[in-house]
Amino acid sequence: MAPPSRIRSAWISLRRTRTGQELSDATQRLIREADTGALQRAGLARIVVAGLLLMTVLITTGSIDITNPVAVKQIWVAELTLALFGALGWVGAWLASKRIAVNRLPTITAVIDALLILGNLGYSHWGLGVPGSFFTIFPVIWVVPITMAAAAIHYQPRLQAFVAAIYVAGLLLLSFGGPATTQTERSEDLARLSGLFSDQANLVRLVMILAAALILILVARQGRILLERAVRETTLRVSLTRYLPTELAPILTEQAFSSLREGRRIRVTVLFVDMRASTSFGETMDPSQLAVFITSFRRRVLRAAARHGGVIDKFTGDGALILFGVPNGGEDDAHRALDCGRTLLRLIERWNEKRRFDPPVRIGIGIHTGDVFCGVVGDESRLEFTVVGETVNIAARIEQATKGTDCELLASVETVRDAGEDAFWTAIAHDPLPGVTRNVVLMKPVSDKPIQLPQTSS
Repeated sequence: MAPPSRIRSAWISLRRTRTGQELSDATQRLIREADTGALQRAGLARIVVAGLLLMTVLITTGSIDITNPVAVKQIWVAELTLALFGALGWVGAWLASKRIAVNRLPTITAVIDALLILGNLGYSHWGLGVPGSFFTIFPVIWVVPITMAAAAIHYQPRLQAFVAAIYVAGLLLLSFGGPATTQTERSEDLARLSGLFSDQANLVRLVMILAAALILILVARQGRILLERAVRETTLRVSLTRYLPTELAPILTEQAFSSLREGRRIRVTVLFVDMRASTSFGETMDPSQLAVFITSFRRRVLRAAARHGGVIDKFTGDGALILFGVPNGGEDDAHRALDCGRTLLRLIERWNEKRRFDPPVRIGIGIHTGDVFCGVVGDESRLEFTVVGETVNIAARIEQATKGTDCELLASVETVRDAGEDAFWTAIAHDPLPGVTRNVVLMKPVSDKPIQLPQTSS
C-alpha cells in the first residue's frame, strides 16, 4: 500500500492539473477568440464531412440492388445519422458566429456526436438484433476518430478525456452488455452481415479515413494559428514595454495600440510628485547609498500608484508623473488620484519613522484634471508614450506651488469637484502659477481621510 504522504502528493498534483495556472486578461482574450474560431471551423468541418460521407453512401448504395431488410434499415439509419451530424455542424457554427454559449458548445456538440454514433450502433444491436460484439465491422464506428479529432481542435484535455470516456463506456456496454454467443452463432451472424465487407462498404471506410485526415489537418492548422497569434502578441508586448508604461503594455490590444499610435484627446487626472531638498541627501550619501535611497523612494511611489490604479508615465530623477484615466477613463479617476496622494504621504511618513532620516524626507504633490493629448509619438527607431497639454503643465505648476504654500498636497478645484470631496478641501490664496494664463483655484485638505495602508515591509 502506498504511504499516505505519496497519496497526498499525488492528490495535490491532480488538483493543480485540474485548476491550472491563472491566466492574464490578454491570454484569456486570445483563448476566447481562438475558441470562437475553432467552433466555427469545427462546425464547417462537420458539414463537409457529413456531406462527403452522405454522398459516398448514396453513390455506393445506389449502384447495387439491396433486398436484405436489415441492410436497408441500416443504410437508412446511417443516412439519418449523417444528416443530423451535418445539421449539428451548421447549428454549432451559427451559434459560434453569434457568440452564443461559446464556453459550453464544445461539450454539447461532442456529447451529441457521441449520442448519434452510439445511437446508430445501439439501433443495430437492440433494434435489428445484431450482436453488440460486432460493432467494429460497421463503417459508422470509423466516425469515432473523426469526432474525437474534431474535439481536439479546442485544445481542452478535460474535454478530450470526457469524450473518450463516453465512447469507451458506450462501446463496452454494446460489447459486453448482452448475452454471450457461441462460436457457431457468431459465424452465422457474420455470414448474414457479409455485405459489410463489400467493395462499397470498404469505399465508405476509405472516405472516413480521408475525413479523419481532413479534420486532423484542421486541428494542426488551428494549432498553427494559435502559435502565430501567441508569437505576434508576445512580440507586440515586448515592443510595447520598451516605450509604454509598465501598467499599459500587458492590457493593450493591437487595436488599442493603433489608437494610441494615432493619438487621441482624453480627460485624465495628472499627479506630479517631487522630493524636496533631495540634493542634501545626495551630498551626505555615497553613490551606493543614494542609489538604494532613490530606489526605495520610487518603490513607494509604485506602491501608491498600483494601490489606486494609477499609471506611472515616467520617473524624473526624484519625482514622478502619474496618470489616472489612461488608457480608458472612469468616473472615479480624480478620487483615486487624491487617494493616491494621501497614501503616498502616509508611506513617506512611515518611511521617515522607520529610517529616522535627518532631515526627514519631504515631498510635494500637485494634482489637476483636464483634457490632454495622449499617444505614442516618434518614428519607428524611437517611439515614446506621452501626454501633453495645458493640464500637464498646470499639474506640474501646482506641485511647484506646494513649496510656497507650506502644504505637501495641493489639488485644483476641478479635481476636487470631480472627486466629490468638496467637504474635505478648502481654497487657499497663492501667487499666479508661472506659465499659466488662466486663473487656477488651488485647494488643500482640511481633514485627513482615513487611508488603510497595506501591511508590507518597507
